[in-house]
Amino acid sequence: MEIKRISDSISIYSDGKRLQVIHDLGDEFILDINLTEEQAYNVDNLSQFSIIRLEPVFKICGFCSKAGEGMHRLRWAILQFEEFEQYIKKNQDDLMGWWNNPGGKRK
Repeated sequence: MEIKRISDSISIYSDGKRLQVIHDLGDEFILDINLTEEQAYNVDNLSQFSIIRLEPVFKICGFCSKAGEGMHRLRWAILQFEEFEQYIKKNQDDLMGWWNNPGGKRK
């Protein structure tokens, strides 16, 4: 299994069905990747096609204190998510290829 390291706290791997995010930011933080599909039209030949994109997801589910250590952990998680988001946007094509063909197996 190949793992792509995004930062010191975040990595991505493919289980052959989808991309999975591994992080050590805390149990109350969820980082994930969603696959979105939009319909677009080519006006030159009047055809419809789909645009598929990966979108980073950040959620807080659980208690996160607004003081002291909790606020520090929240700030750290947000900074890590920004780095994660930039990586996803910058590497869309590579990640889509990896999602569809984990391990780079030849067909």
